[in-house]
Amino acid sequence: MKAYVQMMRPTIMGVINVTPDSFSDGGRFAADSGIDHQACIEQAIELARQGARILDIGGEASSFHRPGVVPVPAEQQIHRVVPVIHGLKRRIDEPSELDPSTIISVDTRCGSVGEAAISAGASMINDTSAGEFDPEMFHIVAQHGCFIILMHMWMESPQHPPMARENICDDVFGYLRQRAGAAMAQGIARNRILLDPGIGFGKAMEDNWRLISNIDQLVAEGFPVVLGASRKRFLSTIGADVTPGTWDQRDMATALVTALAAQRGVLVHRVHHVQLAAMALAVHAHFPRVR
Repeated sequence: MKAYVQMMRPTIMGVINVTPDSFSDGGRFAADSGIDHQACIEQAIELARQGARILDIGGEASSFHRPGVVPVPAEQQIHRVVPVIHGLKRRIDEPSELDPSTIISVDTRCGSVGEAAISAGASMINDTSAGEFDPEMFHIVAQHGCFIILMHMWMESPQHPPMARENICDDVFGYLRQRAGAAMAQGIARNRILLDPGIGFGKAMEDNWRLISNIDQLVAEGFPVVLGASRKRFLSTIGADVTPGTWDQRDMATALVTALAAQRGVLVHRVHHVQLAAMALAVHAHFPRVR
């Protein structure tokens, strides 16, 4: 319950990609033996110290439209993420400067990965398929009583690039409403469900901006809303005279989007650069909510 109350105010989710192919930091924790799990743990701890209250550990890149990015078998995902979650949970449970209510999330579409992660200490599953990839996912979440993020994704490929949709908000928000209903029908408590519009996942550039501009419509559904705009390609389309190309520049643009989204009621902000997001939310806290 303490974790749920924590998500009733703007909260930062820090990204830890235990992968060789994630779009901005893939391969960061590579080692001769495969994965430097200890380096992953230390990075997660550092993000928590900087202000992240949710730590999202992922063992599979989800940008399948990019060359070389392919689905990762569940067994390999487990090998990547479970040692990190085990070690991270031990560090959080030790008396330290870390908030003991810090939430460990696993970024996976696979129910078996989610179950292994929960056994290791995770209490949230971030499912980019909104429970559609693995029919067992909702049963596992309901059984363990953990949190689940339901994200919207359209598959993209070089042969089928995303096209702008006139009714993008109705389409995305309606889909998430339907998936939340399906989750609750399988026994998942309403207060364990979060919704994510899936910025950058199969959407045209202008669609991403439209979804963020109207994100208060999704907030009105009554579920905590997650926004993962961090470092996404659409941030490079701000204007001809301002084109964030480097990760540092995109992180600055992400921080601005974070503050604006918080004004519209977004509660969970999934970012790579936690310090900038924390500053953005601190600035936001000094302004009254726009209604």
